[in-house]
Order: sequence, then structure tokens, then C-alpha cells
Amino acid sequence: MVMRPVYALVAALVLVLSVLVECRAQGLRAAAPAAESYGSSFSLGIKKFVNSFTSYQFPNPFPPEQDPLSRLEFPIDQWFVGVSSGYATRYCSFRSQFWTNVNREGRLKMQDSDWDDESRPFQKTIFSESNCRLNRGLLADIGASAATPLSGTVNMEPVFGFRYQYFFFTTHDGFQDVLGGSTVDLTGDGIDFRQTFYHWYLGARYGTGFSPASALGLRWPATVEVQLDYGLVNAKNEDLHLLRAGERVTEERTRGHCWHVSINLDISVSDSFRAGIEADFKRLMTGGSHRLTNPLFSIDFSFSGSKVWSDQASISAVGLLIF
Repeated sequence: MVMRPVYALVAALVLVLSVLVECRAQGLRAAAPAAESYGSSFSLGIKKFVNSFTSYQFPNPFPPEQDPLSRLEFPIDQWFVGVSSGYATRYCSFRSQFWTNVNREGRLKMQDSDWDDESRPFQKTIFSESNCRLNRGLLADIGASAATPLSGTVNMEPVFGFRYQYFFFTTHDGFQDVLGGSTVDLTGDGIDFRQTFYHWYLGARYGTGFSPASALGLRWPATVEVQLDYGLVNAKNEDLHLLRAGERVTEERTRGHCWHVSINLDISVSDSFRAGIEADFKRLMTGGSHRLTNPLFSIDFSFSGSKVWSDQASISAVGLLIF
């Protein structure tokens, strides 16, 4: 799957940044790092993934050692609903959020490519495309930030936390093209694919408050938060080919890193209710081992060189109650 420009995400980032620049130019910067209201909070929200995907590939461990030998690419474009809670004091704040998918069927197709001709190791020989549903998607993020002596002057705080992601896809009703051969319909379910990412992260959050009356024509005060963080990722894949004889399972265990950036525009409608919109992007890149098993044919062997990566862009809208 060729990575496309994330147009919706970029548009949201440009909008928020332009508002921030205009308000800073008018000298409307607030004193608090994130202009948070102290106390407890609870929110409900909805999230839409845009032009996002998760992929993995592995090489041929035998000569001519083409890399990749096989690549599978799963789209993520579902809607998610989530809840979050938080607690903020003058010195620190804590946040947690949990999301799960609402719809299952994706609009985009899953793609499966192979380079299995040893005489032409760089020639793609097999390509298939299938419908893809997300049976279950779970996202969790638990984080904290702390005030520092510089928080009041530069409006920046360190952040740290833990993220967990779980995706369970099933491909179905596709087709397969073989180079120099025929097209075959892949009727019914084709592949069950389970993937887990988890990582600790460390970064910084910058916040500024302003009155958006001149910039947006609103009378409510607002805040903008920008967060950038980095984490070391562990990933695990399990791929069951339902159309193959026996129980053919491939597994990847990989490690790597994740870069994450988010921009949040938060508007205080009242003392106890705030509404917000957030643009979020994560890039995960890992590498490690590949294992193939099929008890029917007494197959069980492992080798290194697999790669797992994922680009995840989303737009979220939330309503926050403060008490």
C-alpha cells in the first residue's frame, strides 16, 4: 500500500497552527502551560482514522534471499468511540483514554504481494486484494505531566506514559492475480490477522491559552496544546491463512520506535464543559523475527529480517466535563 498524503490531518494541523500564530501575534498568550482546569474531568469522544495502515513483510531466508518475499498491508479507516478521565493539580496532571471501534467493515482494501520467482527476485509475481473488516480495535493511552520551574515561562511540560494498541482484522471476498497466469476469486474469509503494539513514551507538551474572538468569531476562551513524544515499541503479529491447507500460521516479534505528534484545540464553553478537536499522527517502525508453523506438514522454523510498520493519522472530537 503506497503511503498517501494525510490531507485531512494536514488541514487540521494548518488550521490550529494558524490560529495559534494569529493569537500569539496579538499578545493573547496565557500564563499557564496548558490552561488546564484543576480537579477531575471525564470526556466522551469519537475518532476517525484517515489514510492509515499497518503492514508487515519478511524476506526469503534461502538464496537468492529476496527481500521482501511477501508483504501484507491492512488499512485502518474505521470510526472509534472513546472515554477518557483526568486529574490535574497545580504541580502535575494525569490522563487516561480508551477507544474501541464502532464499525467493522473498512472502505479500503487489504493488499497482499509476493516476490516468489527465484530467477527474478525483484519481480512481483503474485498480487491479491481483499475486503477487510476490523473485528476488534482497542487503543489505550495512560500518561502524566509535571510542572517544572520553566513551565510558567515557556508554557512547556514534560510528559510520559504508556500506550497499547490491538487490531484484529479478517480479509474476505477478494481476488488474486498471478503474473503470466489467471485471476482467481478468493471467496469467503481469507486471513485472520492479529497485531499488538505497546510502548512507554517520553516527550513534551506545549500549551497556550487565548481568546479566539478575533480569530474564530467565538466568545469562549480556548487553549491549544501541541505534544511531541517518542517511545521504544514492542510488536507482535499473528497471521492465520484460512484458505491454506492445515493451520498455517506466521508470527512476527519485533522491536523498534514510535514518533507521535498531536495538536489539540480546546474551547471552554462553560466552567464545567469544554469541547475539543484533536489531530493526531503516529509512525511506528519495527524489525525482528519471523516464524512459520503448520503442524499438518510438520513445518516449524524461524528466521530474522521481518519488518512491521504502521502510519496512523486520526481526527478526534470530544466533550469534556470538569468537576
